[in-house]
Amino acid sequence: MKPSMQMLCRLLDQVTIRGLWFGVVFCLSSWSAVAAVPATPAAALQKSVIEWVVQTQSVAPEAVVLAPLDPRLQIQPCSKPLNMDLPFASPDTIRVRCAQPAWQLFVRVTVAGRVAVQPGQAKAESAPVEKRQVLVAAVPLQRGMILTEAHVRLATVDTPGMPVNVLEQMSQILHSEVLRDVRPDTPLRSQDIRPTVLVKRGQMVLMSVGQAQGFQISARVEAQQDGRYGEQIKLKNRDSGRMLTGLVKGPNQVQGL
Repeated sequence: MKPSMQMLCRLLDQVTIRGLWFGVVFCLSSWSAVAAVPATPAAALQKSVIEWVVQTQSVAPEAVVLAPLDPRLQIQPCSKPLNMDLPFASPDTIRVRCAQPAWQLFVRVTVAGRVAVQPGQAKAESAPVEKRQVLVAAVPLQRGMILTEAHVRLATVDTPGMPVNVLEQMSQILHSEVLRDVRPDTPLRSQDIRPTVLVKRGQMVLMSVGQAQGFQISARVEAQQDGRYGEQIKLKNRDSGRMLTGLVKGPNQVQGL
């Protein structure tokens, strides 16, 4: 009976070893299956946001806290790397964008130990805004209107965002007409006006000569073409028939050249 007991013990030992080995293999297989499950798009997004904040703001990963995403969001897996930036002045809102498929969303982030800056405080610490004086419409200006000093005024405005070619002196609107409607308090630009017609073809105009030499001679001549302020036009002396050239200086007034 002793040999039979020994054989039974050996058989039990073999069964126990095989059972343990099967248990180890089963556990390893189960762990591999769990590890092989890919992360959800939401989890991948949150992980990318934390890594981006850590890299761009030089903070520890454990200091970054993300606000919970809306459970109703259906986040599609992104086939390309996510693009992130700060679309607002505050660093607490991060915009996440995917190129393929195209989508974007905003994620609220809190970094432990960072003091939030209030809007009023940020404005107080910002650099002073540069200002300048420009001409603005004092009244509603309509297309074709001949401008005078009563139609405009000087105003002090912020330089950032100011359109180009803004007029700054009253002399720039002298003998000008409006090309498009302009609302009150709107800065006037050079493209909003043009010199008005001061001399019309066939009219008799007064031509002055010799002002630069210290004397002046005036004569009545006939305009051979329309002329705006500052334009050079052809003129004719009816008495002699001689053709002349003059510079338009005012209503029916030219300066001989």
